[in-house]
Amino acid sequence: MNPVLRAIRERRNNVNFKPIPIANENLNAILEAGRWAPSWTNSQPWRFIVVKDEKIKEKMSEAVSTFFKMSLREAPLAIAVCVNPELDPFHFVEDGTTATQNMALAAQSLGLSTSWIGVFSMRNEKNSTERKVKAILKVPKKWRLISILPLGVPKFKQRQKRKDLAELLDFNTFHVMEEKERLLETEKTSKVTRKTLVPRSARELGTGIV
Repeated sequence: MNPVLRAIRERRNNVNFKPIPIANENLNAILEAGRWAPSWTNSQPWRFIVVKDEKIKEKMSEAVSTFFKMSLREAPLAIAVCVNPELDPFHFVEDGTTATQNMALAAQSLGLSTSWIGVFSMRNEKNSTERKVKAILKVPKKWRLISILPLGVPKFKQRQKRKDLAELLDFNTFHVMEEKERLLETEKTSKVTRKTLVPRSARELGTGIV
């Protein structure tokens, strides 16, 4: 199989990593993959923060959801992906995610793994994970934090499945026949339920058995 397609197929989130340092050569290759990501009008609005300091990683782990805490604690380093909306006000989120994806795939191709932690907050709420991590990393207010990628050698190989292509593919126009059938089935079930709940006698109504 083509190595690019293999990396796409085999990439998985990992939250457990071995205590093995990342070679600078591999780290640079992964960062280069992020640098070469596509962006609107080639604006390249990103900035990558490589976090190796254990105390900072620990603070970051306390700010993210429980599921991802271990990945930040066990990975030898993490890459925070920041973007400047002023450079691309319309597509800065996509710009940041394509850079994140490029780095995740590059890591996979080098025998490493990542744990994609999405922290972007739609409203940039005061108590959001994004704001907490931005404060820890001293990210300027106008910049947005899109994601964090703990990076390392995985302890386990993940093998989650994907839906069949036939479930996801349409030609020429969007078809929702399956959704229509599901809605019709739900409506039919609802009618049967309503019919069942109709009391059949005054006694049944009085006892509350409906």
